[in-house]
Amino acid sequence: MRPKILMIHGGGTTPDIFRIQARKLDAALSQFFDLHYVSAPIECPAGPGVLPFFAGMEPFLKWMHDQPPDLEDLDTFPALDDMLQVFHTEGPFDGVVAFSQGAKAALHLLRHLERERGGDKAVDFVITVCPTCPFQGIKDPKDRRSPHAKACLELGKVQTESIHVLASGDPYNYESESMIEFFEPSARKVFRIEGGHHMPMDDGFNRKLAAMAARIYNGI
Repeated sequence: MRPKILMIHGGGTTPDIFRIQARKLDAALSQFFDLHYVSAPIECPAGPGVLPFFAGMEPFLKWMHDQPPDLEDLDTFPALDDMLQVFHTEGPFDGVVAFSQGAKAALHLLRHLERERGGDKAVDFVITVCPTCPFQGIKDPKDRRSPHAKACLELGKVQTESIHVLASGDPYNYESESMIEFFEPSARKVFRIEGGHHMPMDDGFNRKLAAMAARIYNGI
């Protein structure tokens, strides 16, 4: 059996849209892994950059309401039970790739699984691309953490080996910079690239990410 990666789309998209958005990384990763695209349960408007190109691919979906704890607790989100079911019934998974809001879902999922396992890692690696930070509501980009994000950070960091791709032209880049703090510094690598709020399109860079994921999986 080939190792498997859980692919988590962003907010306001779908698994099919994410397959297109992530096609370059998909092609590179597929040399080493099987990819499983999971679907969020909450219908919502289209996310950033989705229209008009993906018009007609509704319903668009999201993982959480992206608001402070009047709508969700600090260490959970509405779709956590759905994701746990997928993880346990469709797995085992060896890695996670998550984009935008999906990175927040991955954070909560992995932190829950690590706690469930007494601190042991649930997967070998996680790759986040243009992650946004729990919780949204940062009023000033100079303040990289909202009060709720600070409180969520105090709940502990993900110990899984992580790779983070941040884009200089991403309007949510200040959230991405905050998001990486939720992952153990000694186990994370950060790439800051040019571009906007989208999956990387450079073939060489995507091959590099896939090779890194394969090396981590193989313990090299």
